[in-house]
Amino acid sequence: MTRFERDFKEAQEGNEIEVLTRRKAEIDKLKAEGKVCRNGFRRQCIAQEIARLTAEYNKLDELF
Repeated sequence: MTRFERDFKEAQEGNEIEVLTRRKAEIDKLKAEGKVCRNGFRRQCIAQEIARLTAEYNKLDELF
Protein backbone atom coordinates (compact mmCIF):
# COMPACT_ATOMS: atom_id res chain seq x y z
CA MET A 1 0.00 0.00 0.00
CA THR A 2 1.45 3.36 -1.02
CA ARG A 3 1.63 6.40 1.20
CA PHE A 4 -1.08 8.10 -0.86
CA GLU A 5 -3.40 5.13 -0.37
CA ARG A 6 -2.75 5.10 3.40
CA ASP A 7 -3.40 8.83 3.64
CA PHE A 8 -6.55 8.52 1.52
CA LYS A 9 -7.87 5.75 3.76
CA GLU A 10 -7.04 7.79 6.88
CA ALA A 11 -8.77 10.84 5.39
CA GLN A 12 -11.89 8.79 4.70
CA GLU A 13 -11.96 7.82 8.37
CA GLY A 14 -12.32 11.49 9.31
CA ASN A 15 -8.73 12.72 9.69
CA GLU A 16 -8.57 14.70 6.46
CA ILE A 17 -7.39 17.91 8.15
CA GLU A 18 -4.47 16.15 9.83
CA VAL A 19 -3.49 14.40 6.60
CA LEU A 20 -3.56 17.63 4.58
CA THR A 21 -1.68 19.54 7.29
CA ARG A 22 1.03 16.88 7.47
CA ARG A 23 1.44 16.79 3.70
CA LYS A 24 1.55 20.59 3.41
CA ALA A 25 4.25 20.74 6.10
CA GLU A 26 6.32 18.16 4.19
CA ILE A 27 5.98 20.12 0.95
CA ASP A 28 7.06 23.34 2.70
CA LYS A 29 10.06 21.56 4.27
CA LEU A 30 11.18 20.23 0.89
CA LYS A 31 10.81 23.67 -0.71
CA ALA A 32 13.04 25.18 1.97
CA GLU A 33 15.56 22.37 1.53
CA GLY A 34 15.56 22.86 -2.24
CA LYS A 35 16.32 26.57 -1.92
CA VAL A 36 19.52 25.99 0.07
CA CYS A 37 20.71 22.88 -1.77
CA ARG A 38 23.90 23.44 -3.74
CA ASN A 39 23.91 20.08 -5.50
CA GLY A 40 22.09 20.43 -8.84
CA PHE A 41 21.13 16.76 -9.11
CA ARG A 42 19.75 16.69 -5.56
CA ARG A 43 17.83 19.93 -6.23
CA GLN A 44 16.28 18.33 -9.31
CA CYS A 45 15.24 15.27 -7.26
CA ILE A 46 13.69 17.52 -4.63
CA ALA A 47 11.78 19.41 -7.34
CA GLN A 48 10.37 16.14 -8.70
CA GLU A 49 9.34 15.07 -5.20
CA ILE A 50 7.65 18.42 -4.60
CA ALA A 51 5.74 18.09 -7.88
CA ARG A 52 4.56 14.58 -6.98
CA LEU A 53 3.53 15.53 -3.45
CA THR A 54 1.76 18.68 -4.63
CA ALA A 55 -0.26 16.67 -7.16
CA GLU A 56 -1.24 14.15 -4.48
CA TYR A 57 -2.07 16.97 -2.04
CA ASN A 58 -4.33 18.64 -4.62
CA LYS A 59 -6.04 15.33 -5.38
CA LEU A 60 -6.73 14.70 -1.68
CA ASP A 61 -7.94 18.27 -1.24
CA GLU A 62 -10.39 17.93 -4.14
CA LEU A 63 -11.82 14.69 -2.77
CA PHE A 64 -12.61 16.22 0.61
